[in-house]
Amino acid sequence: MISLIIFLFFFPACLGILRQVILSTELSHQLLALAIFLLCIEQANMANHDLQKVTDAKEQVKDARLNYFQIITIVTIIMELIGFYLSSIWLGWGSIVILFGLILFNLFVDIKINSSSENSSENSSQNIIQIWKISERLPVLIADMVGLLLISMWILKIGDFGISLGLFTMTMLYCSIKLFLFFTLLSTRLLIQ
Repeated sequence: MISLIIFLFFFPACLGILRQVILSTELSHQLLALAIFLLCIEQANMANHDLQKVTDAKEQVKDARLNYFQIITIVTIIMELIGFYLSSIWLGWGSIVILFGLILFNLFVDIKINSSSENSSENSSQNIIQIWKISERLPVLIADMVGLLLISMWILKIGDFGISLGLFTMTMLYCSIKLFLFFTLLSTRLLIQ
C-alpha cells in the first residue's frame, strides 16, 4: 500500500520534470531537469523504503524514536514533493525546496533502522534501531549544502552550464552508488540464502 501511495504522489511530478527535459531549448536547463528527474525517482524509492522500514519496525518494537523518525520522514517527503512539483515549473526554486528537505532529514533524523533484524529471533530496540551519529551524516549534509550553493548560483546565472553539468554529474554519481549498493546487498542476500 505504501508503494502505491508513493507512486501516486511522485509519478506526476516526475512527468512534469521530464516535460522540462524534453521541451527546454537550453542545454543547461535540460541537464538540471534530467538531474532532478533522476533524483525524483531515487527519492520516491527512498521514501517508500524509509516508510516501509519504519512500519515494519513498529510491528516488532515499541519505541518513541520510531514515531519521531516517521514524522521527520513524512515532513521531508512533503517538502520534496512540493519541490519536485515546483521544479515542473521553476527548476531552480523547486531544487532549493528539495535540498532544504534533504538537509532537514539529515539534520534531524538521528537513528537508522536495521532491516536485517527482521529475521532475528531477538527483536529488541537495540537490534532494530541504531544511533546515526552526526559524523556519519556529515558527508551527505555537506553534499546537500554544496548542492544548495550551486543551485543558488544557477538561479543567479553564475556559470549556469558548468553548474548544471556539475549537479547532473553529482546526481549520476549518487544514483550510481545507490544502485551499486542495492545490487551488492541483493547479491549478498541471495548468496546467503
